[in-house]
Amino acid sequence: MASPEPTKIRNVAVVGHGGSGKTSLVESLLHSVGATTRLGKVDDGTSILDTDPEEQKRHITINMALASFTHDGIKINLIDTPGFADFAGDQHAGLRVADAAIVFVDASAGVQVGTQTVWSELENAETPRIVVVGRLDRENADFDRVLEQLREAYGIRVVPLHVPVGEHQDLKATIDLLHGQVLEGPKDPVADVGKEEADRVGNYRQQLVEAIVETDEDLLTRYLDGKELSYDELRDALHKAVREGKVIPVAASSAHKRVGFAALLNTVREMLPSPAEAGSVIGRSPSGDEIARKPDPSDKLSAFVFKTLADPFVGKLSYVRVYSGTLHHNAQVFDATKKETERVGQIFFLRGKEQETTDAVGAGDICAIPKLTATTTNATLCDKDAVIQYDAIEFPPPSFAVAIEPSSKADLDKLATALHKLTDEDPTLHVRREDATHETILSAIGESAIEVAVNHLKNKFGVQVEMRTPRVPYRESIRGKAQAQGRYKRQTGGHGQFGDVFLEIEPQPAGSGVVYATRIVGGSVPRNFWPAVEKGVRETAERGVIAGYPLSDFKATLFDGSFHAVDSSEMSFKIAGSLALQNCVKEAQPFLLEPIMNLEVLVPEEQMGDVLADLNSRRGRVLGMEATGAGLQRIKAHVPMAETFRYATDLRSMTGGRGTFSAEVLGYEECPSHIAQKVIAAHEEHVEEQPAAAR
Repeated sequence: MASPEPTKIRNVAVVGHGGSGKTSLVESLLHSVGATTRLGKVDDGTSILDTDPEEQKRHITINMALASFTHDGIKINLIDTPGFADFAGDQHAGLRVADAAIVFVDASAGVQVGTQTVWSELENAETPRIVVVGRLDRENADFDRVLEQLREAYGIRVVPLHVPVGEHQDLKATIDLLHGQVLEGPKDPVADVGKEEADRVGNYRQQLVEAIVETDEDLLTRYLDGKELSYDELRDALHKAVREGKVIPVAASSAHKRVGFAALLNTVREMLPSPAEAGSVIGRSPSGDEIARKPDPSDKLSAFVFKTLADPFVGKLSYVRVYSGTLHHNAQVFDATKKETERVGQIFFLRGKEQETTDAVGAGDICAIPKLTATTTNATLCDKDAVIQYDAIEFPPPSFAVAIEPSSKADLDKLATALHKLTDEDPTLHVRREDATHETILSAIGESAIEVAVNHLKNKFGVQVEMRTPRVPYRESIRGKAQAQGRYKRQTGGHGQFGDVFLEIEPQPAGSGVVYATRIVGGSVPRNFWPAVEKGVRETAERGVIAGYPLSDFKATLFDGSFHAVDSSEMSFKIAGSLALQNCVKEAQPFLLEPIMNLEVLVPEEQMGDVLADLNSRRGRVLGMEATGAGLQRIKAHVPMAETFRYATDLRSMTGGRGTFSAEVLGYEECPSHIAQKVIAAHEEHVEEQPAAAR
């Protein structure tokens, strides 16, 4: 299959609530047009699109899948995206490169949380869309009810285009309101609308026609004058209105009954915009100036990598949308993000895991390139003499974190490489090292995403890790001023060890860290040992004194001491400095600081009370609330980090999945004494359990 001209391509993301039946719809569409020889099913693990073992085990979509096929001279690239919030990164990526969207709604469930979430994203991006009400064969399916919900939620621009004939198990066809025809069966042979059906759908057709003519002044005038409008006029006006977001048609379908497919494909072909209609894409030159690239196969090459899959056997596979020019196999391209040249070997069109080799991909089309060396998600590929870079996809920030550690030495050796491949594949995963607790922290959008990531580490990369709740990176500090001695004396068979110092510590303003000074008089501690004392102080401050967390915001001054001409050494004075600091801290009213998070929570108004009460129970300070529209309220609060580790899961449970939040570290505040006592006691118990040699 070669790339057609941009006017004959449709790039469409299939989005909606998780578990609503999006993948089943795409699988059935592929089978109905002969693009696949078998009908894949999600529930029995035979899905052509959901091929990851985690997807088959959970019966949900985790990774986006591409489904490319040709129908009536139009190449359609369907991008099947995850609907569950934990895997929303691929939904964002799919919508970024799509020119339009199919919003899938379960006829038995109606408008759900996932529908509302993705609708907001489509509105912000001004993405043209159609709605498909599916699963109409189910017992509690109700097309009229769902249509009314959609119109209540999103306005009268949502209008029916296809309506079902029959209901539940008696569903047998759909009616195309624009054509005025009944479309039956998986390949939809045409039949006339009978009088009974015409009476039933008359109101629906009126809604559709009125929505169309209101977007065109000439058509509106003729309609009000009672003149007949032709099908071609209505079709062209509807296409323009959909492209501009003024009308959102609703179609009806059933994957199980194989009803509505041809009608839906006709709608995709006739109503949704092509890359040519979507127009130029804006990028930036190396100097930062804006550049517009037209979807022209003869223009300079520019392409965007929106997804990376890491396979331990096949290697890396990059999903690419070509925005301008033509991408050829065996060509050299420039990665404007990494500033490196890459060689493009093979190029594939994808249908799930099925690959079709092609020699070239033109502007507007989507493909996959295997084994690019440095290129990762968000990279722009272009000609080296015409460099352009497109803005990166804004992925949702992580909100759930665990500490991970390798299960064995062999796992430790492979962990860093595996984590790098994992984060390349899923940019919503973040890995960092927490210095204060010496833990490796793995963060993701939600708890399920973490579980999938850990299973991928084991099954794809052969690395097994243990998970636990992260330790809070507390800090230690002091309130008072104190002086103490640190004396280290050890006699062995030969030279002994001797170091003796007097240290003074005092508190400093927040953020000062560790300040060190000396005021030795008379050479009580020789100058060549001063750096060793400072090293002992700083290393001990890094390890902590009362609870094993870094000690900061204090000044330590070396003011006296003594030495032995033979037995003193740098090591002995380093140990003496450490002992002196420990003795000082005990007398300087030490206390713990805990990290405070700046939280912004977006919740439905009806759940405000529950969320506010929960924040108070987490020792949170609510700073304010404001309405954001669409029935949502934004709550701003300061909450201790220790109370937020499971907040993503708890908030989702409280709000039925409708609540979201973002968090960042604001600073440190004094930890309440009853909590500090528990932390210190736990540290002392841990120290007691350690062998003496390890202390």
